[in-house]
Amino acid sequence: MGIEFFKNLFKKRDSAKESRHKSQDSGVDPVKSQIVINTISDGIAIISTDGIIQLFNPAAEALTGWRADDAVSLDFRSVFNLINNADRPFEDRTNPILMAFRTGRTVDCNKAYIKTASKKKIQLSIKATPIILNDPQPHVEGLVVVFRDITMERAEQNAQTDFISTASHEMRTPVATIEGYLGMIINPAICQIDDRARDYANKAHQSIQHLGRLFQDLLDVTKLDDNRMPSNPELIDVNIAVRDIVSEFADEAEAKHLALKLDLNGSSNPQDGGNRVVIPRAVIYADLDHFDEVLSNMIENAIKYTPKGSVSVKVISDNDRVRIKVSDTGIGIPAEDVPHLFQKFYRVDNGETREIGGTGLGLYLIKTLTTSMGGTAGVESDYGSGSTFWIEFDCLSSDEIVQKAREIKRRQERQDALRRQRS
Repeated sequence: MGIEFFKNLFKKRDSAKESRHKSQDSGVDPVKSQIVINTISDGIAIISTDGIIQLFNPAAEALTGWRADDAVSLDFRSVFNLINNADRPFEDRTNPILMAFRTGRTVDCNKAYIKTASKKKIQLSIKATPIILNDPQPHVEGLVVVFRDITMERAEQNAQTDFISTASHEMRTPVATIEGYLGMIINPAICQIDDRARDYANKAHQSIQHLGRLFQDLLDVTKLDDNRMPSNPELIDVNIAVRDIVSEFADEAEAKHLALKLDLNGSSNPQDGGNRVVIPRAVIYADLDHFDEVLSNMIENAIKYTPKGSVSVKVISDNDRVRIKVSDTGIGIPAEDVPHLFQKFYRVDNGETREIGGTGLGLYLIKTLTTSMGGTAGVESDYGSGSTFWIEFDCLSSDEIVQKAREIKRRQERQDALRRQRS
């Protein structure tokens, strides 16, 4: 069946090419393609648009315990019954396979587990890539899912994570104490010192605050990596949330003489000639604190790496998706660094960025938090001319907003009832 799927796929592609270029032969042999796939050590499954598994290579058999003869023709959920570390099923909005179908983009996930045919629980690294055909308009024809067992790899990483988490937690208390004392020293109402001493104390206070943020980032990363980051999703009006977050950076941008611009769905001014501009409403279901942290990190990075010019925040939405873009006129990112930007502790290593400093955790947090909220994150950059970082989420329909509002109300009522019982 896998070969037949390839043949049909190439036939559709060649048919589209022939109508445009009168091409006779793609030069690709479906049989050879399957031979190559069968020799790859990673598990590979090809899924059609109706969710049916069309191909299942030997590595996929070994990883899942499913025979190809049994897996092929099944709905992918029967084989890839993805669960989290607490054995709860993935929601549709965070399922990487469904996200790839829905967005038409490649989706990576390292937090999924499956139960094999023998009921063994293993952790997977999953990369779901849409098969895009143009005949005549681009559309998703299927999905290639590449996956591998990372159970042992993650166990080693978890040991490192536990050490970092413990060390960061133990260091937070003395750092907070030092920050408190320095805060009192630089407060003229509490401590009378000369200007030179106050300047030294201010610099020490700023440094200890930076150290405190570093420890907090390390703790956040460890919580995200082992699924301990608390999440309290709620209904978020994206335009209102973005406007409020952007306003918090007005002073920081002004201090660097940068123009901070806001564009909500094409309207940079809520008043146009005295007439109210209608801004499309985009509502998502996500954790507001996490959303705030993600967008704040994006804006803070843009300001940090832009020596002059402007930082622009733009919201673009339709009925289905909303994208928030943060663009700058800064130093940009070399092409060879772009694929690695969202990796943990990765930093662009050149003279310009080395002077600015950083931990390499900010972009990792942006990507990981966005993914945990069911969104996607990406970047486009022109080295020397600036960068655009973006995050994208599914918008809720009117019916979904009502449904989620009821769920939130019921959740709040249960929490109130528990509090009353405890008191």
